[in-house]
Order: sequence, then C-alpha cells, then structure tokens
Amino acid sequence: MKTNQIVRFALGLVGLIILVWFAWQVKQVFVYFAVSVVLALMGRPVMSKITQIKIKGHAIPDWAGGLVVIATYLVLVALFFKFLIPVLAEQIDIIVNLDVELILQEFSGPIASLEKWFKDMNINGIDRDSIQDELVGYLNFTSVSTAFENVLSGLGTILVAFMSILFITFFLLKDKNIVNNIVDTLTPDKYLKSIHNVIAETKDLLTRYFIGVVIQVSIITTIVSIGLSIFNVPNALLIGFIAGLINIIPYIGPIIGATFGISLSLLSYVHMDIGMDLGPLILKILGVFAVAQLTDNFVLQPLIFSKSVKAHPLEIFVVIMAAGMIAGVVGMILAVPTYTFLRIVAKEFFQGYKVVQGLTKDL
Repeated sequence: MKTNQIVRFALGLVGLIILVWFAWQVKQVFVYFAVSVVLALMGRPVMSKITQIKIKGHAIPDWAGGLVVIATYLVLVALFFKFLIPVLAEQIDIIVNLDVELILQEFSGPIASLEKWFKDMNINGIDRDSIQDELVGYLNFTSVSTAFENVLSGLGTILVAFMSILFITFFLLKDKNIVNNIVDTLTPDKYLKSIHNVIAETKDLLTRYFIGVVIQVSIITTIVSIGLSIFNVPNALLIGFIAGLINIIPYIGPIIGATFGISLSLLSYVHMDIGMDLGPLILKILGVFAVAQLTDNFVLQPLIFSKSVKAHPLEIFVVIMAAGMIAGVVGMILAVPTYTFLRIVAKEFFQGYKVVQGLTKDL
C-alpha cells in the first residue's frame, strides 16, 4: 500500500471516528428527528387532502397544509392535558397516600386463600407473613411521586423537545422532497432510482402502519374505558388510555396493561374504603381486558400488521420475538417498522435471491 493511500485511509478512519463521536453527543437530535418522521408520516394523508383543496382556482400551499397538521397535533396535546393530566394527578395522589394497613385488611381474604393454596401444593417457606411483606413491598410507591416530581422539574427540557419536534415535523411536511434531496447528495448516481423507490415505498407502508397503530390504541382505549365505566371503576379513562399505550408492545403489552389496570382499579376502591368484595370486581375487570385483547388479536393486529405492512402474521410474530430477545421491549416496538424497511431495501437491491423473493412477494 502506497504512503498516500495509507494517509488517506488513516484520515478517513479518524474522520469516521469523529463523526460517530459527534453523532453520539447529539443523539437527542436524532431521537427528535425520528419522532418527527413518525408524526410527518401520520400527517401525510391529512396533508394530501388539504393541499388538494382549491380556493378560487388556487391550491392551498404546502406550508398552510403543514400548519393545519401541526395545529391538529397541538389540539390533541391540549385535549390530553385537559382530560388526562388532572385524572393522572388524582391517581398519583391516591397511590402516594394509600393506607397500607387498610389494604392488608381488605386483602386478608385473598391472602388467606393464597396461603392455603401454597400449603396444598406443598410449597414451603411462603406463609401469611411473607405474602404480606411482599405486598407491602409492592405498595412502596415513593418512587412514583419522585418520578412525577422529576418530570415536573424537567418541564423546560420537555418543552424544548416538544417545540423541536414540531419544528422538524413542520418542515418534513412542508418540503416533501427534503429527504430525497439529502439522499441525493449522499448517494452515487447509479443507485438514485433504487433509493428513491425505497423511500417512496417506505413512506407509503409506514404511513399506513403508524396510522393503524393510532387506530389500535384508540380502539383499545375506548373498549377498556367504556367497559370499566360500566362497572363504575374510578379513573376508567386514564386506565384505558394507559392500557392502549402499553398495548403498542406486541404480545406482552396487553398482559402488562391488564395487570396495571387491575392494580389501579383495586387501589382506587381500597382508597374509597367501600368495603366491597374484590373478587367479583377482579373478574369483571379481567372480562373487560379479555374483550379488548380478543378484539386486538383477531381484528386489529391482522388488519394493522398483515394489511399495512403486507406480511404474514406468523412472519411478524417470529420477527417480534427475535427483536425482543435482541433488544428487549424497545426492539419489540421497533421490530415491525424496521423489518418493513429492510424488506423494501432487500426487494430493491437483492431481488435475485430466492429467499428475498419469498419474503417480499407481497410488497
């Protein structure tokens, strides 16, 4: 290797290291950009409809359509703060001020049943005192209040992130070709057509996917909120909304949501000290979450995963499980959009391989 080649290689390596270091230092910006991309993709259909409207023969400009989409997001955020934040504050107050002795008294029956069941199963070392100690440990909610205080203290940072995301989202909506223009400057000419095809198809599929996820969250929230309201469960809307959000986590999300919902419901009832039998209440709440889960499994997920990203449910299941093993919950959430993008890239650049043909035949 000649001296000038060695120098060029060394300079290139140093430049790459500096670039990676710089990217890591400003990683928060990449997070903002990623969130903005999702918001822009979800706003594309609205943006398209608005810009097709003509007033006196003149089409509405892209900047005006972008402002309408941003205004819609602001209205949704305002509604969130108006309806859910007061309820959330009330629920946190209930949790922080729980009377542990009262809870142990209310759960004395279930604790006795658990103790008997462990004895019948010949499981030693677990008695009434150990069960109560575990329950008291779970009811140590000082971390909840601490976390809430940390959120309040970090409102300045949250506001900066919020405004940055809206700013980036607006320009992604306004300048439709901004991503293409960036890619054009970084891509060799012979690959430009293929890259543009990847970008266009990715936008279409991921737009449908993210809109489907929003619909999924909304429907699960509605089912759980209405169901819990029928049984007079306090803060039903908050529990439904949390269940809908957690449901984004594939497969284990509904289980976590149901556990969380039952816990909040029981704690609210105990706080009210109405002296009711908690067994039937638990069954009713489980029934509500079961209806939501069945609706999600047999209606929503097939429509969102199979129809929006054009992949077989079994294929999606394997991808999500593998992503979960590699990157945990975050991997499970990002599995479908990432897999969709990789399939589009493979279809465009590696169509000659039989495996790729099989995985991308529906795209």
